[in-house]
Amino acid sequence: MFVPLYRLVLFFVVSACFLRAQNPADMPLRQVIELAQEMIGKGDFAGASPMLDELEVRFEDEKDPAVEKILQQFGFVRGIGYLQSFAKSGNKEFIVKAASAFGFFAEKFPNDPKAVMAMQKRTDCLRSLQEWREAARVIETLLDPNQPYRKQILKRSELLNLYYGKAQCYHIEQDWAKGEPAFRELLKFADAAKDEDRASYAVSCLTEMFVQNKRIDEVFPYLPRLSGDTPARYDLRLNVNLMQGAEQLKDSGRHVEASLFYALTMTTEEIVTYYTERQKRLQAERTRLEQFVKLRGQGMPKRRLDILNDRINELAMKSTSAQSHLKLAETTPSFTTTLRWRKADNFQATKRDWESFWGFYWLYNDFPEHKMVENFLYAAFASANTVKFREKSIELGELYLENKEWKKFRPDVTFIMCNAYREQADQLRKVHTSLQAAVSTIEKDRAQKAKEQSEQYYQRFFALCDDFLNVMPDHKYARDFVNMMGAVYFGTRRYDELLEKFAGYENGEMNPTKGFVNQKEFRKSPGMATAHYMSGLALLATGKFDEAKPMLSAVVGVNVEGLPLDDGELDTYDNREGENN
Repeated sequence: MFVPLYRLVLFFVVSACFLRAQNPADMPLRQVIELAQEMIGKGDFAGASPMLDELEVRFEDEKDPAVEKILQQFGFVRGIGYLQSFAKSGNKEFIVKAASAFGFFAEKFPNDPKAVMAMQKRTDCLRSLQEWREAARVIETLLDPNQPYRKQILKRSELLNLYYGKAQCYHIEQDWAKGEPAFRELLKFADAAKDEDRASYAVSCLTEMFVQNKRIDEVFPYLPRLSGDTPARYDLRLNVNLMQGAEQLKDSGRHVEASLFYALTMTTEEIVTYYTERQKRLQAERTRLEQFVKLRGQGMPKRRLDILNDRINELAMKSTSAQSHLKLAETTPSFTTTLRWRKADNFQATKRDWESFWGFYWLYNDFPEHKMVENFLYAAFASANTVKFREKSIELGELYLENKEWKKFRPDVTFIMCNAYREQADQLRKVHTSLQAAVSTIEKDRAQKAKEQSEQYYQRFFALCDDFLNVMPDHKYARDFVNMMGAVYFGTRRYDELLEKFAGYENGEMNPTKGFVNQKEFRKSPGMATAHYMSGLALLATGKFDEAKPMLSAVVGVNVEGLPLDDGELDTYDNREGENN
């Protein structure tokens, strides 16, 4: 029977696809070898890797010389193939397989010219997988002068990569005993190679080690080298340790030096931004190279193609590292507010009051929902008073007092705000007084405006004082508030208002139900004696001498016209009326 040509072609194509889709374990040995060689010849290392894996299994079982020959010939390529697969997919399982492939090759064929390179690649894979101890062991073997591998490492770039890898392993593990010589070696070789990124990393490791071991003074020679824009500079651990170092200095009273450490510390957001952008750059470069190889790789010299593929693999692993840094920064609780608070607080300790104020001020503005926002606002308010920034002081104080749930600093804020209102009112009253005799309309308007504004500030002053004394009459500041109110009343000659507020004196008579001195809640107040004293003075000032006597007697504690004090307690009009009845 005649079979059309197209059907025969289809049959062979389907058969070939079927064979390729087969599990290599089910294939005859010859077929596995042929497919592996075919794929390698085409540069499809990733496709050849499963075939070479199968040959490894069969070599272990059968010890076939032919298999051994293929494994030695293409064993290194197997690892490269898995790295290519990882570069395309991002699946870390391929890195695991690559590490295993390189390890197998180096162990079985230690005399092969590519054995050293395989071990180098294995260390890269292990570091990417965060298997730090095993990676350090392999690197130590490579660098051991008593082993045959060190003499074969001739390229400075390869040697530098190994020193970097060793330092990284001990740094991650915080093995400072082995790490310190490794960090110093890396710095030496990086400087010689003019590799700023690697040198910066070595300095980062040394800095962390010095901080952790309380050797803070040894950090200072290296600090200028942390100013560069390198991946190490944005390492989360480095910046946390810089902040810890600052705290060590601050606790020792070395505030100026602490400021330097705080200034060098990156915030969590800065770290996230850096690694986000770095990952994007690495991915973009990798995509560009992959597209270039795909379009032009066929006619490219093998050496050139190998270099480009190595670069693609390197970019893939750097991208993975950047992703790890980014994930760590994103999942670690932000220390930004802590850092900014400590910086502002340290500015305060060094008398850099304006920097301190703006530090606290923007902390409050930038984090209005933070659990410590009450502290942020109060610190900004207090700092505004320190630098005599009256406008901001009043603005922030009013913001604080608007929130009735905030109690922690309310007495201090109220006291300072009262003083601020009083000072503003007094200044405006002086302006009004100085312009009272003015002739021009402008000056008269100015005088009237000053008078109105002064009265507004006085009213705000009295309202705050009243609120505080009604809510917290037994607070230690109560006497100070009564003194302030009395001083304003006397300064503005408002004797009637004082007597009504303090002693319940209105319309020429004492009302035993009104006034601070007649309030039960106020009886044990620190301001009680002052309220009596001020009331007595106001009565004297208005010519009410007889009424003044019991008020003053309550203060001086002596018998005034037969009105003794019992047990030294302050007398009240309520008590006296009861005795007379």
